[in-house]
Amino acid sequence: MAEAEEIAEEIKRLSDMSPDGFMNAVVHHVMGGHRTGAPRDVQAAALASPPMAPRALDALERAVERARTFLPRQEGESKRQQAARLAPFRTGLQEAMHPYKDIVDDLAHEEAKRLAALDDETFSRRWTAFVLDMPVTGPVPRRVQALAFRSPRVAGRADAVCRLMIEEPGRFLAAGAPDEGRKARESRVERFRDQVVAEQRFLRYAVQYAEAREGRMPTEPNVRLRALRLLGSNHPEELSRLIHQVRDELAEGKKESRRDARAVRRATGSGAP
Repeated sequence: MAEAEEIAEEIKRLSDMSPDGFMNAVVHHVMGGHRTGAPRDVQAAALASPPMAPRALDALERAVERARTFLPRQEGESKRQQAARLAPFRTGLQEAMHPYKDIVDDLAHEEAKRLAALDDETFSRRWTAFVLDMPVTGPVPRRVQALAFRSPRVAGRADAVCRLMIEEPGRFLAAGAPDEGRKARESRVERFRDQVVAEQRFLRYAVQYAEAREGRMPTEPNVRLRALRLLGSNHPEELSRLIHQVRDELAEGKKESRRDARAVRRATGSGAP
């Protein structure tokens, strides 16, 4: 078994690497290579540690996308021949992801339990920091946070905060610069709402999954109602005008219906064909 001190030293060495350097080290390790330095079992234990496993998974996914940089076309090699070499390479990287995914899932499960135990104010603060991608939520990797927030245990609570974020963004956004203009403020709020909506799509999958597990039909978000609330919040006078307009149209429609009914009764009573 690898010694704890050796593993800690290897974790530090890996942590100090650049993103590309770390990606190359992970690819080299999972494909069976070995370089001077820490023994393979020490490096394996370091990569499987909580600080490194999420980063290793990110690195492998990026390596799959950039596979051609690891296996560039050789002189005289056709694209088809290169593709034949790339296919097993990509497959090997994808298979190597599985143990890291299991570790990340376990970390996310534990993080979800911690999030579920937070009070409302702290939870809202953590969720806001995640949506804004702010590095203020502690040492938990963003990938783990994402899975935790989107878990059935937590997603419904985060979704409820999202509704408030969209309706009252000023409660969650920091104050702008003293010289921030109206258009700049509106643009910042709009970007924030777009970020919230993007995250909310992921939450809905988890919420619907939880509902389905309980034997209930998943509910879709009431888009019209949310739009109506936003209209009332941002343009109360316009909403009031539209309400009066619709009421007048409904009243006029009822009058026309009564006139039509009277006309039918008169025609029937007079023996009209």
